[in-house]
Amino acid sequence: MAGAMLQEKNQRQLEVNEFHNQAGFLSNPPADQAELFGSLIRGLNNCPLTHALRTNHVICSNCINAFWNTAKIDRQGAGFIEATVQKMKIVVFEAVIREVLRIGDQPHHPTLYDQARVQAALRRMSYEGGYPIVLKKLFPPYWRLLVHFFLQCVAENKGGWDQLNKTQTSAVVALVNEWEYNFSAFIFDNMKKMLEDPNKKICCTRGSYR
Repeated sequence: MAGAMLQEKNQRQLEVNEFHNQAGFLSNPPADQAELFGSLIRGLNNCPLTHALRTNHVICSNCINAFWNTAKIDRQGAGFIEATVQKMKIVVFEAVIREVLRIGDQPHHPTLYDQARVQAALRRMSYEGGYPIVLKKLFPPYWRLLVHFFLQCVAENKGGWDQLNKTQTSAVVALVNEWEYNFSAFIFDNMKKMLEDPNKKICCTRGSYR
């Protein structure tokens, strides 16, 4: 009985973020691009990130704060992240992200493709800019939507939400072309980068906030 009462008290203390999963609000696309947008949404529904993007997890802001405020990188062993949430020890490493988010990638999959292959993929996407500096606004509207979702929901950006770095660009073109890509390592590496930043941003998949 005491244990049940304590669990109920802890649940009442959780601060649920009801709007965390909303990356954007969509109106109907232009008639001449409706099929392209429809194809994009169908692709997202069947991509390796489908579970991470679509599953309606309960997001508790105070638990996320507790994780990032106590998180540290184990530099003596395998480089995992260790934190404490509600007096429980939490350990995160690449395989945990792969399992929990059900990404389905493999440890040997790349996170960075060579420049020539990426540039060729960008040309097929009708991208109008150069490389390696890739700007969201220079994609056609339907690919711009995909890049927006990726930057807002998966990536960790420090310089705004319009520019992609090399690794992010490789991830996007891999998603579009169904190339093998280690999204689990991508997410885990970004988490470690945030911990190394003195102005770190509290973050989890599908959104971030300061």
